[in-house]
Amino acid sequence: MEIQKLNWAGIKLVSQNKTILIDAVEDFSYYKPVLGDAVEELLKFSDHIQADYILFTHLHLDHFDKNVIRKCLKKDGKLIVYSGLEPFVRKLIDDVQMIVLNLDETFTDGNITFKPVFAMDGVGEIQSSWIVEDPTTKIFHGGDTIWHNQFWKLGKENPNIDYAFMPVNGVVVNFEVIGLEYSPVPASLNLKEAFTAAHLLHAKKLVPIHYRLFEHEKFYIPQVFDGHDLKNVSEEVGQEYLLLKDGGILIKV
Repeated sequence: MEIQKLNWAGIKLVSQNKTILIDAVEDFSYYKPVLGDAVEELLKFSDHIQADYILFTHLHLDHFDKNVIRKCLKKDGKLIVYSGLEPFVRKLIDDVQMIVLNLDETFTDGNITFKPVFAMDGVGEIQSSWIVEDPTTKIFHGGDTIWHNQFWKLGKENPNIDYAFMPVNGVVVNFEVIGLEYSPVPASLNLKEAFTAAHLLHAKKLVPIHYRLFEHEKFYIPQVFDGHDLKNVSEEVGQEYLLLKDGGILIKV
């Protein structure tokens, strides 16, 4: 399996001559009122990727991009959708083929298996995490989940995870301008929670996602960390990690 990190929480997988996108987004402009102009230069990928399958963890627009689906999904490609999101997805984009799965239900194409699993969204929206596996590699994608009590269970039921892609920015949000009351409790995993979640999943390595792209002094306040923090938490928890820059590629054979 070849894995490429895209913007923010996005990744691209290539396996068995199939291309798979998870949480692939190019357009973050909707969030400018709460995220400000702090968006760095983004990786542009939609002009040269044609995907057989597109997955997403939830419908926040930093994880779900209709334009990417329109541009990147092959004519015979399919969205793989968690059943809890299906009715909402069909209202947004109803002219593509969908494979709808319940939590812990699997779909297999050749030697590639897809499975949505439990997650908890930081502001109460519907969300799943995803497990994708081929003969060489098994990945877990956590979207922007918060801490929950199912990581132990997921680790027991889904052995041999190679890479856990987990949010790490532990962001405190103040979205009152769009109708959400302020809460000082982080709306995604913070660094220690992400390392611990990966450890409970028995993942060989944590790959941090969902960090550093956005920051706003009032509306979107992420946890700040550096390389020393990563090293220290990794040693404290006993969990290895791997940093991938946007556009960076990881190949496991």
